[in-house]
This record gives sequence, structure tokens and C-alpha cells, in this order.
Amino acid sequence: MPILKSRIPFTPQNPYRMLRPKTSKIIFLSCEGSVTEEEYFNLISDIYSEIKSKIQFISVAEDAVFTAPKCRTQEQIRMLSKVRPKHLVERIDQFKTEKSDIYQFEYYPEDEFWILTDVDQNWSNQMIDPQNEKTYKDEWDDAIAVCEEKGYYYAVSNPFFEIWLLLHHSEPTEKDKCFAVSDSHPYEKTSHYRTRLSELGAPLKDKKHINSSAYNNEKIKTAVRRAEELHVDKTDLCPRYFATTVYLLLKKIMEMLPEEI
Repeated sequence: MPILKSRIPFTPQNPYRMLRPKTSKIIFLSCEGSVTEEEYFNLISDIYSEIKSKIQFISVAEDAVFTAPKCRTQEQIRMLSKVRPKHLVERIDQFKTEKSDIYQFEYYPEDEFWILTDVDQNWSNQMIDPQNEKTYKDEWDDAIAVCEEKGYYYAVSNPFFEIWLLLHHSEPTEKDKCFAVSDSHPYEKTSHYRTRLSELGAPLKDKKHINSSAYNNEKIKTAVRRAEELHVDKTDLCPRYFATTVYLLLKKIMEMLPEEI
């Protein structure tokens, strides 16, 4: 079965990620998207190479991720389709259980575990489990409650992660803001933000892939500032307006940098 050549496939004997740094915490990321989000934070690791090994991704389906899409089995496809907030939390729990011997989590209470998710349809009252009458919104609330209980962090973009990318390149317009999901405005599918990124010279290749040349340290700092200004209610980590709390994660990452960066 062909494996994507850009990565070395994971096995317990040959992990494709570096093992734990021995002197400080790691930030572990459980991402809704296995392409755009992971590529962005891989880029962050490259830009801030001093802490590259301290930003690591959680995946319970490495073989599926790194198998060429046309060669994936139905089981691999099913695994990769489980990206709702509930599943992102479950990934953390499973990862901590399976990787405890490698990462020795009990000795590093300073480690941080984050889920990265979008609002999109997750606030819908559409039924997803008729047997227990769960809606997307019910499941969202449950997942956030579990994060709070277990001390996991969460970075939420309303409506999509692409708005975080947009903030590197432009102040948001009123048109950008009108797609936010709220009690009065339901989720709607749109290519608006991909179009905006293209117009700003930072297109997503094949709709998902990061254009790494369009990002640098100064643009990241600009995005953090803009996102912090947009997040007017700092007590609400799941904003019901156009905003993204990914900046909170970036501030955590920047805290680990040498002071001169």
C-alpha cells in the first residue's frame, strides 16, 4: 500500500515525531483538520525552530493519515472522518493512554493538551444520534465540559480556521464577519475566506494546503494582535461572533521562545 512520501509512517519502533524533550513541557495538539491546521503548526515549528520538538500533534490514526488517499481502506476513511469536538477529546485520552511509556506524562504536569476546532455546524440543533436524542450542539457542550474537567485547552474559530489565516494578512471586513455563527445566524458553507486569501496573495493550494512563503514571525504577531482585539469577551472561549481564540494557543507557544525572538 503506497505511503505518502512527505512523511515517514509511524510505528511504535519508529515514531515519525521526536521523543520528549527532557527539560520542559510539550504542547500537544488535537486538530479538527489533518491538512490545513497541521500544516500551519508545522510551519510554526519551522519559523520558531528553537521549540520545534515542543509542539506535537496527536493522532490515533497515523497510518491512515500518511497513506495515499486513493489507497485508504474504509476503516481508515472512517477514522479520519471522526473530527467533531467529541472525537478530538477522545483522541487526547487515547493518546495519553497509548503513549504514556514514551512521554511519561505523570512526570510532566506542565504539558498542555489542546483541541483545535471550528464552530461551523457544531452549534446546530440538528439531531446526530436519535437513540439518545443528541444534537451537534449537545455534543459540543459535552466536549467542552470534558475539556474543562480534565484541564484540556481549546481553540475555537467562528466560523472557520481560515479566519485565523486571514488575520495574518488583513483586518477583517464587515463581509468577513457576516459568516459568523450565532443564535441568529446559522452555519453556512462558503468559499469566501479561501477567495479572500487568494486575493491577498496567500492562497490555499488545492483549497487546503498552506502557502508557507506567505507567513513569517511578524505576520504571526499581527494575527495574534488582531485576534485578541476581535475577542471582545475574554471570558467566552467559544465566541458567538466572528472571532478565533487560536491566538491564545500562539501566545502559549511564544511564551516558550527565547526572549530575543
